[in-house]
Amino acid sequence: MLKRALDQAYRIWSGDLRVFGAPAMDEFVASRVRVEQIDNVLRFTSATMMANIFNSLVLVVAEWGTEIAPQVHLWAFALITSCMFLYLRRRSAAVAPKPKTASPRVIRRSAVYALVIGILWALAPILFFEQSSYQAQLVIICLCTGMVCGGAFALATIPIASIAFTSPIVVGFAIAVLQMQQPIYLLVAALTLVYSFVLVRAVATHTLQLVQRVIAQLESEQAAHTDSLTNLPNRVAFREGVTAALSRLTRYGEGFGLLYIDIDDFKSVNDRFGHAAGDQLLIQAADRMKACTRDVDLVARLSGDEFAIIAASVKEPGQVLVVAERLVRAFSSPFFIAGEKVTSRISVGIAIAPSDGIDTETLLKKADMALYSSKRDRRGLFQFFQPQLDELAQQKRAMEKELRQAIANGELEIAYQPFIRLSDAQVSGFEALVRWNHPERGPISPAEFIPISENTGLIQEIGEFVLGESLRTAAKWPDHLRVAVNFSPMQLRSMSIVALISGLLRDSGVAPSRLEVEITESAAIVENDLAISILKAIRALGVRVALDDFGTGYSSLNYLRKLPLDRIKLDRAFTSDMVEHPDCASIVKAVITLAYDLGLAVTAEGVETEEQRNFLTGIGCEEAQGYLIARPGNAKAALAFVREAQAMAA
Repeated sequence: MLKRALDQAYRIWSGDLRVFGAPAMDEFVASRVRVEQIDNVLRFTSATMMANIFNSLVLVVAEWGTEIAPQVHLWAFALITSCMFLYLRRRSAAVAPKPKTASPRVIRRSAVYALVIGILWALAPILFFEQSSYQAQLVIICLCTGMVCGGAFALATIPIASIAFTSPIVVGFAIAVLQMQQPIYLLVAALTLVYSFVLVRAVATHTLQLVQRVIAQLESEQAAHTDSLTNLPNRVAFREGVTAALSRLTRYGEGFGLLYIDIDDFKSVNDRFGHAAGDQLLIQAADRMKACTRDVDLVARLSGDEFAIIAASVKEPGQVLVVAERLVRAFSSPFFIAGEKVTSRISVGIAIAPSDGIDTETLLKKADMALYSSKRDRRGLFQFFQPQLDELAQQKRAMEKELRQAIANGELEIAYQPFIRLSDAQVSGFEALVRWNHPERGPISPAEFIPISENTGLIQEIGEFVLGESLRTAAKWPDHLRVAVNFSPMQLRSMSIVALISGLLRDSGVAPSRLEVEITESAAIVENDLAISILKAIRALGVRVALDDFGTGYSSLNYLRKLPLDRIKLDRAFTSDMVEHPDCASIVKAVITLAYDLGLAVTAEGVETEEQRNFLTGIGCEEAQGYLIARPGNAKAALAFVREAQAMAA
């Protein structure tokens, strides 16, 4: 029994709120509860200290001129001095910013302060009650009762402090009245015990309500700061983590690293296996990232397949390099999703504070630039921020602005490169190629501005312009000529493109069979059910679909099986080497035979010599395109080329 009592006393002294009915809490929650306990007490500090001082002066007045007045004055001086000392300490704490955490030591210190004041009040009845007049005894009874009640509630959120303050007063008062050995005083002592029991219950209830409120608040904060799928901190928590890391950098010179992470080919996994499988990939990816980091680091999911890590306490970039290498190695092993083995690597962009910046936006921007560079140049690896990346980003932003102006000002043009039938050298159609002739810098390669247009969404406007202008031009050609227009995967994300094509065909008067949509070998298309459905809908209009640059992708035969195609265009990488390299010639023959067996037409790109043309003619290739036939030209040159070919045939 004694051991249990001592254990309970130790738990109360340690600030363990389970004694009062609170649930078990980890240190993080307990620390936040302690912050609220202290904050609630600080709100009453001024009023409590003033009450102590005023009440002590009341007793001084009540005992004024009596034999014990000097002792009462000395007692009041000690009490007032202690209260002023505590008031000044509490006042400095009250004006300081509210802390995020508080240790048990703070609670115990508050209990010690409360105990000191409680003992001083306990001395009043012990020292003065028996020698006081009946009127002064009433004052002492009122003062002690008021201090017990007021102090208990002022300190109610810190039970140990409340008990430390009230217990000495109750004990001292009980000793004083029991010494009187009169029935009326015994009744007063009994009432004091009853009040004390009620106060303890009230304090316990108040404390329990505080704990419940803090836990509910923390749960709400956690929900607002946690990603529901992976249980990682979300974007809000990540930005707060960066702010906290910058604060540590300013105060202690503690550097840190920011790692932006993107899961390569996540979209293809999501489209191929479904969203549930994609979610499983994200969960497993989050687990691998956490396994690669330290306890002091923060791993967050920003959105979709974008993650970020704050590598804390970094003294040199090599420490961040270790984390990045662990991440890349961790993702080199396949995932097991929906019963299948899935390979999905990551790209990582890294910025280091303070060398790459000392504010949130700068660091985030540079980490994002490094990630973009990593995805563009070395997918599956990592890239530290380099100053030249900032220069490239500025150049791209400038080009984006100029591209928007070019679209608005009508600076984009269409060039047409012909296809010819190898059997009779007659023109069978033209490929429409967008060109940008900058008023100051001259011609800008599509390889420069098309990726920018895809990243910014401008490709939709450019695509609509190319399609509309090409059809208006084709309307002036002979009816047997087709026009081929390149489509970006970004244009195949909404069924609205089908309505757009249908409307432009109707407005131009061009038969649907004369329009050919060219798509590239891209996993974003072949594994995307929506894109395939859009292509089928386009083909249902009577429009033809061609696969451009065939042979450059990693799963060409898969494309032939899945996509609704009418034609393949053999990439120039094969046609340029087929004459000199027998193995390449064998591949070209096999591809053409396969295409014909599947009912697909074939166009060979990049034909630049008579030998190449003759070889293709000899193996039965249907159509050719390249500089040997003609370079791209404007609409007027295209029409002239048609007439010239017709004249030669005649």
